[in-house]
Amino acid sequence: MNQAFKKHIINFFIVLGFGVVPAAITQFFVPQPVTREIHVRNFRYGKDPAVIHCNRGDTLRLTFSTSDTGHSFFLEEFDIDAKVSPAREEVAVFKVSDPTDNPYVAREVVFIARHPGIQNYLVSKSNYRCHVWCGPMHAFEHGKLIIFPNTLLVFSLGSLTGIFFLWILGFFFKQNSFKATAGKKAGYIDLFEKSKVLRKLVVSRWPQVIFMMLAMVMVYVVVLAAFFGTKMSGRNLGVLLMWAIWLFLLIAVLTPLLGRIWCTVCPLPFFGDLIQRKSVFEPVEGTKGEYRNKYSGLFLKWPKWLRNDWPKLIVLLALTTFSTTLVALPKVTGFAVIAMLLLPTLLALIFEHRAFCRYLCPVSGFLGPFSRMSTLALRNKSQSVCDKCKPHFCQKGSPKGWACPYGINVGEMDESTECGLCLECTRSCLYNNVTIYTRPFGVETGSRNMSQAWLIIGVFTLAIVYSVLYQGHWPVVRDYINILDKGNWGLFAIYAAIVWTLSLIIIPGILYMLSYMGAKISRLQINIKKVFLGSAGALLPMGLMLWIAFVIPMLFVNVTFVLQSFSDPFGWGWDFFGTASIPWHQFLPRLVPWLQAVLVLSGLYLSLRNLKKTWLIHQINYKQLLLLILPMGLFILASALGMIFFFTN
Repeated sequence: MNQAFKKHIINFFIVLGFGVVPAAITQFFVPQPVTREIHVRNFRYGKDPAVIHCNRGDTLRLTFSTSDTGHSFFLEEFDIDAKVSPAREEVAVFKVSDPTDNPYVAREVVFIARHPGIQNYLVSKSNYRCHVWCGPMHAFEHGKLIIFPNTLLVFSLGSLTGIFFLWILGFFFKQNSFKATAGKKAGYIDLFEKSKVLRKLVVSRWPQVIFMMLAMVMVYVVVLAAFFGTKMSGRNLGVLLMWAIWLFLLIAVLTPLLGRIWCTVCPLPFFGDLIQRKSVFEPVEGTKGEYRNKYSGLFLKWPKWLRNDWPKLIVLLALTTFSTTLVALPKVTGFAVIAMLLLPTLLALIFEHRAFCRYLCPVSGFLGPFSRMSTLALRNKSQSVCDKCKPHFCQKGSPKGWACPYGINVGEMDESTECGLCLECTRSCLYNNVTIYTRPFGVETGSRNMSQAWLIIGVFTLAIVYSVLYQGHWPVVRDYINILDKGNWGLFAIYAAIVWTLSLIIIPGILYMLSYMGAKISRLQINIKKVFLGSAGALLPMGLMLWIAFVIPMLFVNVTFVLQSFSDPFGWGWDFFGTASIPWHQFLPRLVPWLQAVLVLSGLYLSLRNLKKTWLIHQINYKQLLLLILPMGLFILASALGMIFFFTN
């Protein structure tokens, strides 16, 4: 066991101790149980109270009413699904565990706020939802039950304190973990060297084309279901495939582990590539301008002033502004997918290579920054071989492979943001000098330029906005985005202005101010812009963890609906797999807040680590280094603290 690993183990148990000790102590301060009478008013799209606080062992006596149509109070952890009708004061109470059992009718629902077994001491938060479709934003109708003592909150706050304490403590001891002498590829393992079979599969175009066709089939199914399936988004296979399954896999699995592997099989540029190349498998002999392959179309250069991340950020913000409409109305999802297919195809007729993927794609706007955190990276084997290569086959093409559709020279590549993992360079390089590495998670730091920094800040901000929007319990927030059946366009304009201002002005402004403060209090003669670029890059780990924390309940809540929709994809009464009528159950609802808390704590640790790592290659003494990055460190800590309270309390 090496010293670095020993140190990580010791630090883990120190942080664990910071969390476990106060969490254990709180178990001895539980008030005597009391009876609480609570009236729950249901309405589109929320519940009042939106949060119910109680102590462990309290008896809750709930009564219900509705301000409009029928609703339900669905609390799976306590086996309760109370159907609320506007025509009667009583509610029909079903068992979530067996909804086919005859319900009982009562004026109130009574249960004790206590979980079974060890969960009684660990589970503090539950979500109550509506299980009666009441409009296009039905999925937003939920509230929270918080049982004190809140073990998860106390544990998380203690662990957060431990992480920050160890980070500060590290500045008072010499640490050489990230010295530049380790080299750019320290910890990188060449996968092609490990497996010759893998190299053959990657260089061959057949596996890539097959997976691309499968992705195209998925897109086709999404469009069909979106237009011809049920209008209930929670039962529409197209909506669930896009915003529950695909989004979860993209954010929580593919991006952290495999970077931009989705771009490798993405069907969106397929038809544009076919128009330009006139071939799927082999490059066509000839030349086109500076390239050693023959291309069709106008093949114009993208405007120089737009060759940055600003267009992607604007498109990403525009799309996410209307995200609730995409999720709530299946046909809008269908139109959006068709537009995403047409636009890259049309641009391929005018501009060279994959102009849409490089400069406009909102998915690329998300994947680009976070691919820098991935454990997978495409790089050269030997820098000296690249330095001697004057033809630049990887960038300009060769008889064996097309020119890089992203305009990248592998010899100049030191980060993964722009690389779409199209794998052409593994074929076009005639020196066999391109390979794929596995590496430690989150090793890339800083940001290259201002547009990239703004994009990083934008995706970080949107993770918080989306969490509040989709998982927050405040009905007033949902009123600001409800343009579907309430037509709140005035409130929606305010919401859009807030999101855009936060992403483009307020959060970047705060970070720039913190960078200025750090430079001043450290008394270092250092460019403020350089500090700002380094600070922005440190947000990537926290941002990715927040996005994963966001998508986990998106899938876990909808697992049953996914199974139902696969059996009956259009809502036409089919039952291919015998799952069309299975009762709704969430997947591990008691575990979700714990997963979210652990993700936030992991993001805090990694962001603080990378913030420090950004400057360790410079000759700065540790006292000045601490002062330089402390303001940004406190911002990251405050962000983690806020999201811990949000996810756990």
